[in-house]
Amino acid sequence: MKFHLRYVILSFCVFFFLSGCSWNAITEKELDQFIESENLDYVSIQKLNDEEYYIFSLPYIYIYRSASDYTKSTAMIRDEIAIGGLEKGSIGLVINNTPVLKDAKTFSVVIDSKTREYEYTGGKYLIIKDS
Repeated sequence: MKFHLRYVILSFCVFFFLSGCSWNAITEKELDQFIESENLDYVSIQKLNDEEYYIFSLPYIYIYRSASDYTKSTAMIRDEIAIGGLEKGSIGLVINNTPVLKDAKTFSVVIDSKTREYEYTGGKYLIIKDS
């Protein structure tokens, strides 16, 4: 009986350990290889979640999942703020507007005709996530 109990406990431990591991985790090496293959300069990488990253390299903003699964959008620039990488639930911004970088405290986004307000902490590269 003791042997079976140990086996069950060990099995649960292994299961919980493996379920916590992310097999699809993107490595820094993969990101570097992708950046090199796309010949990108002045890159900023921001993590969207465990399986997706935003890669900012104007005039493009990428949503990267793997070298064969990514979205590339040309940034739309308005008032020195580049907007791109649009995907349901997220938007990438590159803020080059000095007064905004220096003085802004909040920002608003209209999604599905509803205005949502967020705190702004002064970052140049920004991902807005809202499901």
